[in-house]
Amino acid sequence: KNSKPPIPKQLPNSSVYFGIKRVDEFQWLQNSENHEVLKYIKAENEYTESLMKRTNSLQRRLSHELRRKLITQGIMAPIKTLVDGYEYYTISTKYGLKYCRNKKGFPPIEEVLLDSKWLAGTKKSIRSLLISPDHNILAYLIEQEGEEIGVLHFKILNENENLILHDEKLEGIFNFVWGSNSKIVYYTITDEQLRPYKVYAHQIGSSPQHDILIYEDYDKSSFVDITVTRDKSFIAINSNSFSTSEVRIFDAYHDFSKGIPELKLIEPRSSGLEYYVDHHNGFLYILTNSANTRNFKLVRASLDNCNKRNWETIFSFKNNELIEDIDIFRKFAVIFAKREGLPIIFCYNFDSHDVHQIELPTKFCVVSPDTNINYDTDIVRFTCDSPFAHQSIYEYNMETRKLHSIRSNPIHSKYINYITHFPNYCNILIESDFDHNLYTCHRIYVNSKDGSKIPITLLHKRSLVLDNKNPMLIRSYGAYGVSTVPDFQLEHFSLLERGWVIALAHVRGGSELGHTWYDQGRLMNKKNSITDLISVIEYLIEAGYSNQSLIASIGSSAGGLLLGAAFNMRPDLFRAIILRVPFLDPLSSMLNPDLPLTRIEYNEWGNPLEDKKTYEYLASYAPYDNISTLRSQQTRSILVTAAMKDQRVSYWHPLKWVARMRTRQSTDHNGNLLILKIDMEGGHFGDEIDQSDRIKNVAFELAFLISQVQKTE
Repeated sequence: KNSKPPIPKQLPNSSVYFGIKRVDEFQWLQNSENHEVLKYIKAENEYTESLMKRTNSLQRRLSHELRRKLITQGIMAPIKTLVDGYEYYTISTKYGLKYCRNKKGFPPIEEVLLDSKWLAGTKKSIRSLLISPDHNILAYLIEQEGEEIGVLHFKILNENENLILHDEKLEGIFNFVWGSNSKIVYYTITDEQLRPYKVYAHQIGSSPQHDILIYEDYDKSSFVDITVTRDKSFIAINSNSFSTSEVRIFDAYHDFSKGIPELKLIEPRSSGLEYYVDHHNGFLYILTNSANTRNFKLVRASLDNCNKRNWETIFSFKNNELIEDIDIFRKFAVIFAKREGLPIIFCYNFDSHDVHQIELPTKFCVVSPDTNINYDTDIVRFTCDSPFAHQSIYEYNMETRKLHSIRSNPIHSKYINYITHFPNYCNILIESDFDHNLYTCHRIYVNSKDGSKIPITLLHKRSLVLDNKNPMLIRSYGAYGVSTVPDFQLEHFSLLERGWVIALAHVRGGSELGHTWYDQGRLMNKKNSITDLISVIEYLIEAGYSNQSLIASIGSSAGGLLLGAAFNMRPDLFRAIILRVPFLDPLSSMLNPDLPLTRIEYNEWGNPLEDKKTYEYLASYAPYDNISTLRSQQTRSILVTAAMKDQRVSYWHPLKWVARMRTRQSTDHNGNLLILKIDMEGGHFGDEIDQSDRIKNVAFELAFLISQVQKTE
């Protein structure tokens, strides 16, 4: 049963753009309500299950290896954040997370604010939660798996509070913040294309029917977000596309009995201008790429004269440096940046204007600011994530310039979002059985086709011998300016322990080397990303790290487009690939402006509806449109995953690609697989709720790689 691959019927559908005819024989698979589509999906899942049964023993062994890294509650004490006399912290239990606090004093009495165990088995999760500024009300957003909007609930924490909420809740919420008077919540909702576009104000204790529209953005290429300045003086409404910004601010203490707040426009949107605003002591501090500063700079302007011509440069960056984030305190600003793709942190003193760099404990890592709720403090907390140690936590005294480790080498679940008061980590995983001293992380460079030097970060055993006999996993993304970073990935451990080399290819399209690096890998330069990846693999083979029969690669989402295109061009370079929720049919998506996010994506891929050259260029590398007709024996294996509730990359991208591969190329010969696994309930980011299911999915993919590449287990 299920020994033969399912072959779907072909119903050719023709379209013509700019006189160019395109035939799509599997367009009918885009209708998820068609019974025949669901029948075909079921057949693909059953076929995958039948072929992967042979790896069940290996999957169980890998699951056990991964679970060995789980720790139980109580081994590591929670780290607390002190805010206005309250200590906030998160506790991990076998049932989920508990969000707690205690009033500073003796003896401290623990107050459980929210326990996620009541969501067990519901396929729902707590996406974010915020305590009101007066610490009396908890607002928390519950999201159904696969959705990207949720239901906002409120819980009274102070028993003396007279306000009764009567099961008050707001539906269809994308994001929210508290007003500084603790009486108003501001939130965004999305349109049919999943674009946040409206900002509303909700008064606690009132009916949602009385909520007030504060702002609506009519530009379908922009998405709207709301933030609060660090000093809690202003609410900022941010309208952003991939290449424009427009920010409006208003009083965070606004009294709605006096009408709708006046919105102050900082600078009108214009093509190519991006900026992000915070406030400190009467000045707006703005991160911007104005005046052709592609890697951004820090400027400031007074509240009264805040348009672009009044921006005063405070701190600028070198060509090889890229600013990523800023955290503002009463006396200092902390700037998180990258130099040559590696993290650096600067500290700026508002009074003396002195700038100094914080020395980091390790070179190859990913640094992220923690929640840092306290504004009146000299302490900044950040996490340092490296390939062999996940989320070491540090506190830096900006006055004394002393760095203090408050926890080293813990590993936490990266799939859970925390917002504000609760520390951005919890005790879920630890690397107790992994000796990282046996492994090394280093960087090399390779020339691409046009002479550009492409960085590669390599992870492997120190004892590695360059004899072309090492199995290798290559990862890359190369889109949206998102960097492929040397962070901790649990799945890498099982491979590293089996002698694999992990190669992170920092191709153009990411922002590892600044925004110019991103520009060189998008729009009409997108093929640079693909040729960069091919050049990286060719070099790693020539240098003796591995050979074609031992090379595997994983590409996710837009990284799946990168890998799918490279695979079409050079299938001989791979033994096995995994395409996770891959964006494989960009032409169909970009030709349909009614799909979620399409209009926003024009800045990344171009608009093939309006420009013939864009259409031809996109069609020349789109993975679905470039599957060759080869009846020769296949010498590589492919695992493709999809999710029916994915709102970012529709399920039909991988489904159509696999269908066309089955009809155009010989598959499943001599143990070489082409298999598709579709999650009927999940979304773009997989199972974000059940840790056990996540472990099973990782073990499944690892078993595929190991069985196809090493063939030793």
